[in-house]
Amino acid sequence: MKFSIMAGTILVAATLAGLTVARAAEADVALATRAMTQMLAAIAHPDYKAFVAPTTDQFRANVDPKKFPQQAGTIDNKIPLAEPYTVKFLATQKAGGNLGYLFEVTLHNGDQVLAELSLHDGKVSSFHLL
Repeated sequence: MKFSIMAGTILVAATLAGLTVARAAEADVALATRAMTQMLAAIAHPDYKAFVAPTTDQFRANVDPKKFPQQAGTIDNKIPLAEPYTVKFLATQKAGGNLGYLFEVTLHNGDQVLAELSLHDGKVSSFHLL
């Protein structure tokens, strides 16, 4: 499975989809990057507490601690996060009242995956591997 999308493609696709591409403060980008890195590591080494630590109460309520290890294992089988990888911030996009942070995750074998999270009051309110 090979994933590769360039940042310019994301911005063009977001514009064509009618989404507004927005800029975030550097501190918010740093916060989102730390949260993304922490959550990916928590998937790689199934750690429910680390995964939900940077999240909102509502997000946390939707992650079942008993199912998390199996779900994390399923993701890690498809996207080997237990192996070395890098996380690179690409852009933000505003959809409704939320600001999403898009990341490129480059795996040890060179494959790439897009990941997105949204922040609400400094906490992760959504998380997606694309």
